Amino acid sequence: MDKTESAIIEQTEAFVRDYMSQYDCSHDYLHVERVVRQALKLAAQESTYTHVDMLVVHLAALLHDVDDAKYRDTNTSSTVGDFLATTNLDTERAHSIVRIIDAVSFRKELLAIEQERAGTMDADEREWRLACVELSCVQDADRLDAIGAFGVMRCAAFSGARNRPLHNPRDSCITGTTYDAYVRQDSGTAVAHFNEKLLQLASMMKTEGGKREAQGRHEFMCRFLEQVDAEAGFGADGNGEQRERGLETHANTH
Repeated sequence: MDKTESAIIEQTEAFVRDYMSQYDCSHDYLHVERVVRQALKLAAQESTYTHVDMLVVHLAALLHDVDDAKYRDTNTSSTVGDFLATTNLDTERAHSIVRIIDAVSFRKELLAIEQERAGTMDADEREWRLACVELSCVQDADRLDAIGAFGVMRCAAFSGARNRPLHNPRDSCITGTTYDAYVRQDSGTAVAHFNEKLLQLASMMKTEGGKREAQGRHEFMCRFLEQVDAEAGFGADGNGEQRERGLETHANTH
Protein backbone atom coordinates (compact mmCIF):
# COMPACT_ATOMS: atom_id res chain seq x y z
CA MET A 1 0.00 0.00 0.00
CA ASP A 2 1.48 3.35 -1.05
CA LYS A 3 1.32 6.67 0.82
CA THR A 4 -1.59 7.95 -1.23
CA GLU A 5 -3.71 4.89 -0.42
CA SER A 6 -2.78 5.08 3.26
CA ALA A 7 -3.80 8.72 3.35
CA ILE A 8 -7.15 7.94 1.73
CA ILE A 9 -7.81 5.20 4.29
CA GLU A 10 -6.93 7.52 7.18
CA GLN A 11 -9.18 10.24 5.75
CA THR A 12 -12.00 7.73 5.35
CA GLU A 13 -11.58 6.37 8.88
CA ALA A 14 -11.84 9.87 10.33
CA PHE A 15 -14.93 10.64 8.25
CA VAL A 16 -16.69 7.37 9.13
CA ARG A 17 -15.81 7.60 12.83
CA ASP A 18 -17.46 11.02 12.99
CA TYR A 19 -20.42 10.06 10.80
CA MET A 20 -21.23 6.86 12.69
CA SER A 21 -21.30 8.69 16.03
CA GLN A 22 -24.92 9.65 15.25
CA TYR A 23 -26.01 5.97 15.10
CA ASP A 24 -26.91 3.68 17.99
CA CYS A 25 -24.45 1.03 19.17
CA SER A 26 -25.82 -1.64 16.82
CA HIS A 27 -24.32 0.31 13.92
CA ASP A 28 -21.44 2.19 15.51
CA TYR A 29 -17.80 2.55 14.50
CA LEU A 30 -16.87 -0.60 16.43
CA HIS A 31 -19.21 -2.52 14.13
CA VAL A 32 -17.45 -0.93 11.16
CA GLU A 33 -14.04 -1.98 12.50
CA ARG A 34 -15.20 -5.59 12.83
CA VAL A 35 -16.57 -5.57 9.28
CA VAL A 36 -13.31 -4.12 7.96
CA ARG A 37 -11.21 -6.80 9.69
CA GLN A 38 -13.46 -9.58 8.46
CA ALA A 39 -13.72 -8.22 4.91
CA LEU A 40 -9.93 -7.94 4.61
CA LYS A 41 -9.49 -11.48 5.94
CA LEU A 42 -12.00 -12.85 3.44
CA ALA A 43 -10.42 -10.81 0.66
CA ALA A 44 -6.97 -12.18 1.49
CA GLN A 45 -8.35 -15.70 1.28
CA GLU A 46 -10.08 -14.99 -2.03
CA SER A 47 -6.93 -13.39 -3.46
CA THR A 48 -5.14 -16.75 -3.45
CA TYR A 49 -7.08 -17.72 -6.56
CA THR A 50 -8.52 -14.50 -8.03
CA HIS A 51 -7.67 -10.81 -8.25
CA VAL A 52 -9.08 -8.68 -5.43
CA ASP A 53 -8.76 -4.90 -5.16
CA MET A 54 -7.89 -4.69 -1.47
CA LEU A 55 -8.24 -0.90 -1.36
CA VAL A 56 -11.79 -1.10 -2.73
CA VAL A 57 -12.63 -3.77 -0.13
CA HIS A 58 -11.12 -1.70 2.68
CA LEU A 59 -12.90 1.53 1.75
CA ALA A 60 -16.23 -0.12 0.94
CA ALA A 61 -16.15 -1.92 4.30
CA LEU A 62 -15.40 1.34 6.08
CA LEU A 63 -18.21 3.18 4.31
CA HIS A 64 -20.79 0.40 4.03
CA ASP A 65 -23.24 1.82 6.60
CA VAL A 66 -22.88 5.52 5.83
CA ASP A 67 -25.92 5.64 3.55
CA ASP A 68 -27.87 2.94 5.45
CA ALA A 69 -31.56 3.26 4.57
CA LYS A 70 -32.54 2.51 8.19
CA TYR A 71 -31.03 5.83 9.27
CA ARG A 72 -30.76 7.95 6.16
CA ASP A 73 -33.25 10.42 4.71
CA THR A 74 -34.08 8.81 1.37
CA ASN A 75 -34.39 12.26 -0.22
CA THR A 76 -30.75 13.16 0.34
CA SER A 77 -27.96 12.59 -2.15
CA SER A 78 -25.31 9.91 -1.73
CA THR A 79 -23.10 10.87 1.19
CA VAL A 80 -20.56 8.23 0.14
CA GLY A 81 -20.21 9.66 -3.36
CA ASP A 82 -19.85 13.18 -2.00
CA PHE A 83 -17.16 12.09 0.43
CA LEU A 84 -15.15 10.08 -2.10
CA ALA A 85 -15.08 13.12 -4.38
CA THR A 86 -13.04 14.90 -1.69
CA THR A 87 -10.34 12.22 -1.71
CA ASN A 88 -7.57 11.42 -4.18
CA LEU A 89 -9.25 8.14 -5.12
CA ASP A 90 -9.57 7.55 -8.85
CA THR A 91 -13.05 7.78 -10.41
CA GLU A 92 -13.27 4.11 -11.39
CA ARG A 93 -12.62 2.86 -7.87
CA ALA A 94 -14.94 5.46 -6.37
CA HIS A 95 -17.74 4.32 -8.70
CA SER A 96 -17.10 0.70 -7.74
CA ILE A 97 -17.31 1.50 -4.01
CA VAL A 98 -20.58 3.42 -4.40
CA ARG A 99 -22.02 0.51 -6.37
CA ILE A 100 -20.92 -2.03 -3.77
CA ILE A 101 -22.43 -0.05 -0.92
CA ASP A 102 -25.70 0.34 -2.80
CA ALA A 103 -25.90 -3.45 -3.26
CA VAL A 104 -24.53 -4.72 0.05
CA SER A 105 -27.65 -4.80 2.21
CA PHE A 106 -29.98 -7.73 2.89
CA ARG A 107 -32.84 -5.59 1.65
CA LYS A 108 -31.19 -5.03 -1.74
CA GLU A 109 -30.30 -8.72 -1.94
CA LEU A 110 -33.95 -9.67 -1.46
CA LEU A 111 -34.90 -7.32 -4.28
CA ALA A 112 -32.21 -8.77 -6.54
CA ILE A 113 -33.36 -12.33 -5.81
CA GLU A 114 -36.95 -11.44 -6.66
CA GLN A 115 -35.89 -9.68 -9.86
CA GLU A 116 -33.76 -12.66 -10.84
CA ARG A 117 -36.67 -15.06 -10.33
CA ALA A 118 -39.01 -12.80 -12.30
CA GLY A 119 -36.49 -12.38 -15.11
CA THR A 120 -36.52 -8.58 -14.72
CA MET A 121 -32.96 -8.03 -13.53
CA ASP A 122 -30.71 -6.03 -15.82
CA ALA A 123 -28.16 -8.37 -17.44
CA ASP A 124 -25.24 -6.09 -16.56
CA GLU A 125 -26.34 -5.91 -12.93
CA ARG A 126 -26.67 -9.68 -12.73
CA GLU A 127 -23.22 -10.27 -14.22
CA TRP A 128 -21.64 -7.69 -11.93
CA ARG A 129 -23.21 -9.17 -8.79
CA LEU A 130 -21.92 -12.62 -9.71
CA ALA A 131 -18.43 -11.44 -10.65
CA CYS A 132 -17.63 -8.69 -8.12
CA VAL A 133 -15.51 -10.43 -5.48
CA GLU A 134 -15.11 -7.15 -3.58
CA LEU A 135 -18.89 -7.01 -3.10
CA SER A 136 -18.89 -10.61 -1.90
CA CYS A 137 -16.18 -9.93 0.69
CA VAL A 138 -17.81 -6.82 2.14
CA GLN A 139 -21.29 -8.34 2.04
CA ASP A 140 -20.18 -11.54 3.79
CA ALA A 141 -18.22 -9.58 6.41
CA ASP A 142 -21.22 -7.40 7.22
CA ARG A 143 -23.45 -10.46 7.46
CA LEU A 144 -21.00 -12.27 9.72
CA ASP A 145 -21.33 -9.40 12.19
CA ALA A 146 -25.12 -9.75 11.99
CA ILE A 147 -25.08 -13.36 13.21
CA GLY A 148 -23.51 -15.29 16.08
CA ALA A 149 -22.86 -13.65 19.44
CA PHE A 150 -22.42 -10.16 18.01
CA GLY A 151 -25.57 -10.66 15.94
CA VAL A 152 -27.56 -11.45 19.08
CA MET A 153 -26.21 -8.37 20.88
CA ARG A 154 -26.69 -6.08 17.90
CA CYS A 155 -30.26 -7.25 17.34
CA ALA A 156 -31.10 -6.50 20.97
CA ALA A 157 -29.33 -3.14 20.80
CA PHE A 158 -31.17 -2.07 17.64
CA SER A 159 -34.48 -3.22 19.11
CA GLY A 160 -33.83 -1.18 22.22
CA ALA A 161 -32.96 1.90 20.17
CA ARG A 162 -36.24 1.54 18.23
CA ASN A 163 -38.29 0.58 21.29
CA ARG A 164 -39.11 -2.77 19.69
CA PRO A 165 -40.18 -5.56 22.09
CA LEU A 166 -37.63 -8.30 22.61
CA HIS A 167 -40.04 -11.25 22.48
CA ASN A 168 -43.73 -11.96 22.14
CA PRO A 169 -44.59 -15.68 22.36
CA ARG A 170 -47.72 -15.04 20.28
CA ASP A 171 -45.65 -13.93 17.27
CA SER A 172 -46.08 -16.17 14.26
CA CYS A 173 -43.00 -17.64 12.60
CA ILE A 174 -41.86 -15.48 9.68
CA THR A 175 -40.46 -17.44 6.76
CA GLY A 176 -39.89 -16.62 3.10
CA THR A 177 -39.37 -12.90 3.73
CA THR A 178 -40.21 -10.76 0.71
CA TYR A 179 -38.65 -7.44 -0.24
CA ASP A 180 -41.87 -5.50 0.35
CA ALA A 181 -42.48 -7.15 3.73
CA TYR A 182 -38.93 -6.46 4.85
CA VAL A 183 -39.12 -2.80 3.82
CA ARG A 184 -42.33 -2.50 5.85
CA GLN A 185 -40.52 -4.13 8.81
CA ASP A 186 -43.46 -6.44 9.50
CA SER A 187 -41.70 -8.32 12.31
CA GLY A 188 -42.75 -6.95 15.68
CA THR A 189 -40.00 -8.21 17.97
CA ALA A 190 -36.27 -8.80 18.17
CA VAL A 191 -36.78 -12.58 18.26
CA ALA A 192 -39.02 -12.47 15.19
CA HIS A 193 -36.19 -10.70 13.36
CA PHE A 194 -34.10 -13.87 13.64
CA ASN A 195 -36.55 -15.77 11.44
CA GLU A 196 -37.18 -12.76 9.23
CA LYS A 197 -33.49 -12.21 8.46
CA LEU A 198 -30.70 -13.45 10.68
CA LEU A 199 -31.29 -17.20 10.30
CA GLN A 200 -31.22 -16.79 6.52
CA LEU A 201 -27.79 -15.18 6.30
CA ALA A 202 -25.55 -18.26 6.58
CA SER A 203 -27.12 -19.70 3.44
CA MET A 204 -26.54 -16.42 1.57
CA MET A 205 -22.77 -16.23 2.04
CA LYS A 206 -20.76 -15.86 -1.17
CA THR A 207 -17.12 -16.49 -0.21
CA GLU A 208 -15.80 -19.86 0.91
CA GLY A 209 -14.34 -18.34 4.06
CA GLY A 210 -17.62 -16.62 4.83
CA LYS A 211 -19.55 -19.86 4.40
CA ARG A 212 -17.23 -21.70 6.81
CA GLU A 213 -17.30 -19.01 9.47
CA ALA A 214 -21.05 -18.53 9.23
CA GLN A 215 -21.84 -22.11 10.22
CA GLY A 216 -20.66 -21.84 13.81
CA ARG A 217 -22.33 -18.46 14.24
CA HIS A 218 -25.60 -19.78 12.83
CA GLU A 219 -25.52 -22.74 15.20
CA PHE A 220 -24.90 -20.40 18.14
CA MET A 221 -28.04 -18.41 17.24
CA CYS A 222 -30.07 -21.62 17.05
CA ARG A 223 -28.91 -22.59 20.55
CA PHE A 224 -29.68 -19.09 21.81
CA LEU A 225 -33.21 -19.20 20.40
CA GLU A 226 -33.80 -22.64 21.88
CA GLN A 227 -32.91 -21.14 25.26
CA VAL A 228 -35.26 -18.20 24.63
CA ASP A 229 -38.06 -20.65 23.89
CA ALA A 230 -37.30 -22.68 27.01
CA GLU A 231 -37.31 -19.61 29.25
CA ALA A 232 -40.36 -18.02 27.62
CA GLY A 233 -42.25 -21.30 27.91
CA PHE A 234 -41.51 -21.82 31.60
CA GLY A 235 -44.90 -21.79 33.33
CA ALA A 236 -46.74 -21.28 30.02
CA ASP A 237 -46.64 -24.56 28.09
CA GLY A 238 -46.89 -24.27 24.32
CA ASN A 239 -46.15 -20.55 23.99
CA GLY A 240 -42.94 -21.13 22.10
CA GLU A 241 -44.15 -24.05 19.99
CA GLN A 242 -44.88 -22.18 16.76
CA ARG A 243 -41.58 -20.32 16.61
CA GLU A 244 -39.67 -23.45 17.55
CA ARG A 245 -40.99 -25.15 14.44
CA GLY A 246 -39.66 -22.26 12.36
CA LEU A 247 -36.30 -22.44 14.10
CA GLU A 248 -36.06 -26.18 13.45
CA THR A 249 -36.76 -25.60 9.75
CA HIS A 250 -33.90 -23.11 9.51
CA ALA A 251 -31.53 -25.24 11.57
CA ASN A 252 -32.05 -28.21 9.28
CA THR A 253 -31.08 -26.22 6.19
CA HIS A 254 -27.54 -25.50 7.34
